[in-house]
Amino acid sequence: MLVPATMWKLYNILAALLLAGIAALLSFNAMFNILDHEGRCTTQHLTYMCGLYADRKVQGPLCEAMCSKQLTVHSCLSNRPDKHVLHVSWEQREPWNTSRDQPDVILKFVSSWYETVNLPQPLPDTNLNYSYLIERQAHHICMEHFQSDESCHNFGLRTVLYADGDSDGKVSQSEFSNMFSLLTQQEFFTLLALNDSESTLDMFGYCGGFYAVQKIEHTCDKIFGRNDHVLDILPPIFTDNIYEMLVPMLNQYSEHAAEYLYRNYQQVRVPDWQERVDFITQGFRVLYDFGSQYGTAVRCCDSHLGNYGITESGRVKYIDMDAVLSTKAALLLLSNRQCETDEDCVIPEYDDCSSKCDTNLGRCRDVMKQNDLHNFCTVTLPHVLLEKPVVQDLAVDKKLVRELWRLVVECRRLPVYTTVEDYREKSILYVWNKFDQILRDFKSVQ
Repeated sequence: MLVPATMWKLYNILAALLLAGIAALLSFNAMFNILDHEGRCTTQHLTYMCGLYADRKVQGPLCEAMCSKQLTVHSCLSNRPDKHVLHVSWEQREPWNTSRDQPDVILKFVSSWYETVNLPQPLPDTNLNYSYLIERQAHHICMEHFQSDESCHNFGLRTVLYADGDSDGKVSQSEFSNMFSLLTQQEFFTLLALNDSESTLDMFGYCGGFYAVQKIEHTCDKIFGRNDHVLDILPPIFTDNIYEMLVPMLNQYSEHAAEYLYRNYQQVRVPDWQERVDFITQGFRVLYDFGSQYGTAVRCCDSHLGNYGITESGRVKYIDMDAVLSTKAALLLLSNRQCETDEDCVIPEYDDCSSKCDTNLGRCRDVMKQNDLHNFCTVTLPHVLLEKPVVQDLAVDKKLVRELWRLVVECRRLPVYTTVEDYREKSILYVWNKFDQILRDFKSVQ
């Protein structure tokens, strides 16, 4: 008679073999799905853009490499009608990428580029040159977000250099239209504005409506997410991109099913305590960095583990800039919204940026209900360090857990400071320093 442990092990082995067979079939079928996705979301737009480049209708420092045989498209990471995200590589490093040997990059394209780039741009004075025009447009867009004249003036000058796609020393009409169209896209503008920040993805250039950003190998929801360990006995024989293969096929049934299979075909390694602490510490650094940009704080209105990534060198970066707004821009969006209850005072699709309803005026207040530090303390820190499975698996001392929970509660109760200095010093640095002190004190008594 089999003892329960033996029966459970046998069940695991049978389940693993069954799913291994299923995965082999799914992987074969998924290869064709990927080709289909590439046909829909790469060939159509990529080929068209390279045709425009061949006709000298678009320029950009990426065009020569993007439209040559050096380009290899590995997979589509998104095939939404409005946005296309591709994992690509070049055979060799190009002159535009002098910062590091970065063969793999992410190419992004937003389909609204077609509409904006073809809009007629009236010239207030026919004697004005396009270099000056793009500088003023960039300055204007920057001021709408940050309202810092000196910083936005410098941003405008930098944009002129970036808009000169063929590097001939001047901005043509097509280069002006192309850069103006890119600047109207939230993510591109934010990436360009914050490109000097170590907390954002490096941007490597553009070609027409496509732009390339740094590829992050590890997203933090995969590293610190909840893992099922039933099938961890599987050997690591499957390709690294099996998740990209499984999702297009299984997504119609359940994205969670694809995620479950993916996790269990990887040898799940539970991050140790120090790795978790290092991530939280770097998370505070990202918040502090975003706490002062162009004289105002930057808000991550869709903040969750999946939007943090870790580079090969171990640096934590915020990787999804679609919902990254200056506090001033976010408050402007909220204050223009009509409301009856607080539930109406949320930026659509991004409930991390919200305010309260002034029922007397029927409009949302121009004060945030919470800031990024509150979100980080409420959601991210407890998930990574304090959830029951983490505490049990890593045998975290109960006294340390209690002290960290006290810090979480204190952080939640901090006021929403409205000045950059108060937010950085009295909120972020205060909690960050206290977090470090708790860990130091605990180590000293061990």
